[in-house]
Amino acid sequence: MKLLLADVFSKALVSVFKDYADIIKDAADKFTHAITLLNNMRVGEARVLFSEVIKLLDKSGELKATIEEGVAATSLDPGFKEEVLVLVNMIDEIGDHIKESSRELTILPFLELPEKLRRGLVELARVTSMSITLLTESFTSFVRGEYEKVDEYFKKILEVEEKADELELENRGLILNMSDIVKPYALQLLIFSLNNLLETTTDLCARTASRVRLIVKAWLS
Repeated sequence: MKLLLADVFSKALVSVFKDYADIIKDAADKFTHAITLLNNMRVGEARVLFSEVIKLLDKSGELKATIEEGVAATSLDPGFKEEVLVLVNMIDEIGDHIKESSRELTILPFLELPEKLRRGLVELARVTSMSITLLTESFTSFVRGEYEKVDEYFKKILEVEEKADELELENRGLILNMSDIVKPYALQLLIFSLNNLLETTTDLCARTASRVRLIVKAWLS
C-alpha cells in the first residue's frame, strides 16, 4: 500500500516541507545566476546575488527547525522519524555547502585567475547547481507522493555527479599546472578548497537522493 507524507504528517507540516524544498531550490537558482554573472565579468552583481543566497539559506534554518519539531512531536514509528530527520539534516548540509561556496566566491579575485581555470570553476559550479536543483525536485516529488519520479531524478543526479567528478579532477590538474602563475599560495589554497567544496556538494546530493529513494522503498511503498 502506497503511503504519502500527507497520510502521516499534518497538512501544515507537509506545507513546511514544500516551503523548505522551494527555498533550497531558489538558493540554487540564484547561485547559478551569480555564476553566470561572474563568467560575464559582472563581479559586483554576482556578489550581490551570492549575498542573497546566503540570506535565503539562513532563512531555511528556521524551516528546518520547524520540521524537526513537527516530526519529533508525532507518534510515528521512531525508525521512520529518524529517517526523515536524517534526510532533512542532509539537505541542510547541502545548503551549508552552497553557503560556504558563495562566501568563497565572494572573496575570490575571480577576474585575476587564468581564463581556463575560471572556465573550469564556472562549469563545476553550474553542474553543482544542477545537482541541487535535481535533488530539490526529487524531494518535492517525495513530498507529493510522486515516487516514480524519485527514481528518475536519482539516476539523473548520479549522471551529474560523475560529470562533477571529472571536472573536479580537471580543475585540480589546472591548479597544479598553473601554480607558477596563480599567486600567492593562499589563493591556490582558496581555489582548491572551492573546487573540492563544489564537487563534495554533488556527492552529498547523490547520497541524499539515495536516502530519499530508500525511505520510499522501505517505509512508503
